[in-house]
Formats: sequence, structure tokens, C-alpha cells
Amino acid sequence: MAVILVTHGIPGEGFRPLEGHQVIMPEVLHAFTEEELLQYAPQCDAIVAGGRVSAQVIQAAKKLKIIANYGAGYDAVDVSAAREAGVPVTNIPETVTQDTAELAMGLILSVSRRIGEMNLRLRKEPPESLFGMGLHMGKSLRGQTLGIIGCGRIGSRTAEMAKAFGMRVLGYARRGCDPRVAEPVSFENLLEQADIVSLHCPLTAETRHLISHDAFARMKHGVMLINTARGAVVDTDALLAALESGKVAGAGLDVFPDEPHVPAALLQHDRVVCTPHIGTNTSLTRCEMAEACSRQILDVLSGKRPQNIVNGL
Repeated sequence: MAVILVTHGIPGEGFRPLEGHQVIMPEVLHAFTEEELLQYAPQCDAIVAGGRVSAQVIQAAKKLKIIANYGAGYDAVDVSAAREAGVPVTNIPETVTQDTAELAMGLILSVSRRIGEMNLRLRKEPPESLFGMGLHMGKSLRGQTLGIIGCGRIGSRTAEMAKAFGMRVLGYARRGCDPRVAEPVSFENLLEQADIVSLHCPLTAETRHLISHDAFARMKHGVMLINTARGAVVDTDALLAALESGKVAGAGLDVFPDEPHVPAALLQHDRVVCTPHIGTNTSLTRCEMAEACSRQILDVLSGKRPQNIVNGL
């Protein structure tokens, strides 16, 4: 019987494939502390990483055979320490595609049609001051140009949805963009042409603060920014300055650099729609994610090579 350590309280239905093994997991909506992870690490054969897994935890887990990352982005796992320990780190990009793309489109609609702003104002201001023909004009998606940065599974699915709304879609990715997904352009050309920029790239040393003061300077006046990738891809100070100047007409953000902290200036801004990293937060997808991690763990336990190894082992 193997011991599987799950860092966060995840709905347990998806771990049914692991029946017969011991699953150590906190209560739903809770997470193990670093100290608790260090306590359990020496006995575990596998870790399901719903958040940070440090080098110290990896080094303490002498029996560890796999870290199955509970999501597509794996920047919270110390992949270098895992590689040094000979432990494969996997992710599950297929399971998160649809829901994250849906949220990206939801944020695009909310910002473009000023849904978030009008919802807040209608609750705080006299309704009679808000109703009126021609007031609070938004932008139709039809005819707008959407720039997708990161043309992987989620970016590609978002592009497909955007085309159904009648949008022109440009795409930029470091490894190239499939012209069937979006019109391939350079990073600079995308910034200059897009009415809405949507981020779908992983957080790496190269993409940290990719959207900087210089990037905003290249964008159209009145551009909109959507981020369902990672918070640190955007320089928050640069975004706030661009919002203040009017360069950015609105932003939809599901991710932030120092979660769960969200800068007060973003929360208080009428033209910013914030959600608490809910890209994959549906019961169906959460169960599918747990099932995908379970399959990867069972593969390793049976001596097979798991899918989607991200740390080169």
C-alpha cells in the first residue's frame, strides 16, 4: 500500500482510483502547512501538489516517486529540487482547458460590456442615475481584435470561443502559433494591434513582468487586459499606471502575484474585475483533475512512465 500526500483539501471523489492506498489529505478548503508537509513527507510515495512544494519537503520525502501537480501551471513546485532528487513532476494540462478558457471569455465579456462595473455601481448608487439610453456604453466583441499571448491548449480554446463572437484573433507564443488557431504575429505586433490582450502563458523567468511599462506603452489607447495565467506575468505597478492614464480601459484578473493577497488598488478600481483564481473551480473539472493525478500516480506505482513529465526526467 502506497502513501499519497495531498497538499490541499480537494473534493475526494476524484481519488477513488487510489482505493487500496492511503491518502493523507486535509479537510476540504484547508491546506497543510509547511511544517505538516515536512512531518508527512518521509512516509509518502507520491505528492499531489495543489500549491507550494518546497525543496525542503522534497528532500525530506526519501521514498518519493512522483509529484503530480494538480493543474497545468507548476511554478509552485520546486522542479529543480525534484530533478536533483530524481523525482518526476507531472502536470495535467488537458483537464483545465475548457473551464479556464470559459473564465477568460467571461472576463472579456465582463470588462468589454462593463458588467462588473455596472453591477457594483447599481448596488451602491441611486438606480435612477444609472438607467438611461446611451449611458455606460460598452464595446461589442464583434469586430474587435483579441491578442492571445500563449497559444497552448487554453489559449487555443479561448481563441476558438472568441471567433464564435466574431472577433479577429492574433496569436503569439515563444514556440510559434498554429495559424489554424490564430493569426501568428510577433509580440510587438500583437501589442500594437490588439483591442484586448489575453494572457495564457506559463510563469517563467522570461515571462515574469512580460506585461511591463514598455509593453503597455506599445498598446492601443483604451486596450483591455485579461489575465487567467499567472499574476506575476503582469507588473502590477505598470498596470495601475496604465489604468490611471486611460491607456488601459479595463482589466479582468483571476490571478495575482502574491496570492491570496490582492492589491487594494486593484480591488477598489471600478474598471477592474477581480476573481480569486477560480479558473478551474467547477465540481466536474476538480474531480477530473484528481482523477488525472491519480492515473499518473498509479502509472508510477506500477512501473510505467507517467504522462506530462515537466522536469525532464
